[in-house]
Amino acid sequence: MGVRTGIVGLQSVYWPNAFASCLSTIPDADLVACADLGYDPNLISISLGKTPTGYAAAYDLELYHDPVEMIQEEELDAVCICTKNTEAVRLVEQVAPLGVDIYIAKPMATTLEAAERIVKAVREHGVIATSGTTERFDGGIREAHQRFKSGAIGELISIRALHQHGNINSFPYYDWYWEEAEGGPELSLIWYAADIVRWFAESEATRVYAEYDNYLSDRSPFMDNGKVLLRFENRIMGSIDIYFSVDGFRLPAYEVELIGTEGAIRTQQSVYEGTLFTKDGISNFYRIQNNNLLDEMTHWVECCQNKIDPDLTIEDAQRVIELCLACRHSAQTHTPVALPFD
Repeated sequence: MGVRTGIVGLQSVYWPNAFASCLSTIPDADLVACADLGYDPNLISISLGKTPTGYAAAYDLELYHDPVEMIQEEELDAVCICTKNTEAVRLVEQVAPLGVDIYIAKPMATTLEAAERIVKAVREHGVIATSGTTERFDGGIREAHQRFKSGAIGELISIRALHQHGNINSFPYYDWYWEEAEGGPELSLIWYAADIVRWFAESEATRVYAEYDNYLSDRSPFMDNGKVLLRFENRIMGSIDIYFSVDGFRLPAYEVELIGTEGAIRTQQSVYEGTLFTKDGISNFYRIQNNNLLDEMTHWVECCQNKIDPDLTIEDAQRVIELCLACRHSAQTHTPVALPFD
């Protein structure tokens, strides 16, 4: 029998369907139930595109209101939490004492205090937990990481990460993503790039400076373009580009550039090709197009089975949230921010 799983929270544009689609195809996972948290079905339908009953029927799941009841009645081993960013901490604190492992839709928190509470609940109750998606399981980026770790470009000096995600108009106007309290792109998009620069740098940022502006998203309370500069403890320099104003033309969703003492690597998602630059010349490394969420969730299921921490630990997720919030503070104050950020 596979890991018995359930979905906690259905008021989301993307995550409930994405999680269910992945878990339904992972051989070692057995998706059996979902919980709508007792929310108004019409409210859920605005975001999800279907009612809780319709969602449960689509994936042949038992529908509950209360996640605790669902976990106990269905004897679940693990759950995926996909709800408002501000509500994830409450749900983690509800379900962690029941001993279920947890996958939290990114970004798992909107404050340092909430992120710390999540880590505390996970570690106190000894459950396996992560938050995602991340770019770590993108095929091209993973191949770039392997080549970097093998010494292909020598010591890392500088890293640049780009993330673009279309624009906010892809979300229904009455979806909670438009609410300023939920963090918007400064948490949900910087999340991807902030984790990647930490992963490659293998160090923590000591200083960050960010500039934001809103150019094309008139109804949005958020920035739609951002630039970030970082300095790490080990002297590596980093930068992040965030674009949330892409409409009507194609642009890679992910891009990573590594500059080393002996070469450089660039890779782009949507191109499915990486390039290595060294003294021996220029070569391309090609990748098989992969579903990085599926690969990441498969990894999480394996970790649940073996009771080992995922590639991105819950503490890693906490530090990414801290970095995102430091970027926000820097952009608001127009000053560099030192980390750890309080």
